[in-house]
Amino acid sequence: MPTQHANIRNHQASPADPPRRILYAFLIATAFIVYASLYPFSFHPGSLIDAIHTMLRDHNMHDQPWSGLIANIAFYWPLGFFCTAAQSRARPAWRRVCWAAIMGLLLSLTMETSQVFIAGRVSTLTDVLPNAVGALAGALLAVPTAHHLNRSGPMNSPVRQAATVLLLMFLAYRLYPYAPSIDLHDYWRALKPMVLHPQASAYSVASYVITWSVVAALLADVAGWLRSRWLIILAMAAVTCGQVVIVNNRLSLSELIALPIAIMLWQFLASFHRKRATAALATVLALLIIGNRLLPFDWQASSHPFGWIPFASIMHGSMAANTQALAEKLFLYSSLVWLLAVTGLRYRTAGALVAIGLFVTSVLETHLPGRSAEITDAIIAAGAAVALYWITGSSTALRNAPGSHRVFPTKAHTEG
Repeated sequence: MPTQHANIRNHQASPADPPRRILYAFLIATAFIVYASLYPFSFHPGSLIDAIHTMLRDHNMHDQPWSGLIANIAFYWPLGFFCTAAQSRARPAWRRVCWAAIMGLLLSLTMETSQVFIAGRVSTLTDVLPNAVGALAGALLAVPTAHHLNRSGPMNSPVRQAATVLLLMFLAYRLYPYAPSIDLHDYWRALKPMVLHPQASAYSVASYVITWSVVAALLADVAGWLRSRWLIILAMAAVTCGQVVIVNNRLSLSELIALPIAIMLWQFLASFHRKRATAALATVLALLIIGNRLLPFDWQASSHPFGWIPFASIMHGSMAANTQALAEKLFLYSSLVWLLAVTGLRYRTAGALVAIGLFVTSVLETHLPGRSAEITDAIIAAGAAVALYWITGSSTALRNAPGSHRVFPTKAHTEG
């Protein structure tokens, strides 16, 4: 038996080899780019020479809005990041970055050329450059980050990695389109609705309170339960200031009212066992998601078709609005799966519950006017469960995280 165990250890992956989940993430990022670029897959015949000529003809960068430019960069960022991280660290860093950048460039050129043969899609070289820049940026970031993610230690545990990913999703949702402005008039436009026409609703305040409470719980897993008491205040101040300086963002009176309430709610939840506090957050977050999807409940006897094609609604309409809506869904659904896993459920159970709930509400949306009822939300929830499992290995790691017995340990205990 000892000899057999030794042979198994000898055949294990080298420390220079990345975890298999990184390769899976790279394949998913590539598949998503191909799917989003070639949708709705209604190809028509044509000449490759004519396609290249069409693509070269439409390359005016000034026609690209800031929101579209940033969206194209962000679209290829995961490809470059995971392509670099998926390569062996035995290779020189410059070679890994070059391979990722070249792959991003070639994939973007292939997708733009293919779009010429798809009805309703616009092919242009204007999208190729920001796509390549996004892949290069992701590759450069992966060089110092990938090694850190694979290191073991209490400050780099899978639990902290999962919470950090969810916090990045939150920032992606709240700070879109990530383009700061130095124009004072833009700052005034961000504050003007709150100053001149202040409006607040109980539902909006409640939704912000719940969202910030979830952020506080994530900060607790990243930095420790005691530190989260003041980190949540810093996070609130940073995000609020960020919304003022980023173009096309507006401050909401409802959110400002919700900030102190969220701080007090988090202090209250701190007196409970971590599992109970998380269960309470999971309950109110589930109610918030249901409310966002079904309210106002203007039921109609007639129904509109259910969309079985994933991400169909995101391919149409405003790129800026659709990107922000997708980021919001990713954060809310992933956070709900994470909270349910902390309470004791397996990832597959938590993901199945959230996916089924979203599917049921999507079916109900077929009777609500102005709603896009489709399978996309259920797929996002299932994908979130798989991604969190890849990061942490199992939901047991969440339940056994340092400081898991109480949200805030007593004074006799120190930070885990």
